[in-house]
Amino acid sequence: METTTEERDLNRARAAKEQAKRLLSGVEGITGIGLTRTAGGVGLRVNLRESPSPGQPLPEEIAGVPVSYRVVGRIHKQRAGAVRG
Repeated sequence: METTTEERDLNRARAAKEQAKRLLSGVEGITGIGLTRTAGGVGLRVNLRESPSPGQPLPEEIAGVPVSYRVVGRIHKQRAGAVRG
């Protein structure tokens, strides 16, 4: 069975996500790393607690997969059934 371009992009992004976890393990303030749709297919989204310091370069691409960063603030655990207003 032949793999589609979308499946190949998704598999490549999943492998890049694992690399990103290792490459970015020393970066303080990362709250999550996930996959996101891009104009060109699938990319990585890295959520940050706050903007990185200017001297801390972050990769724009990992293993050929584009990486975007979003400052989301501090993540708080919620109780089951809790609704934020």
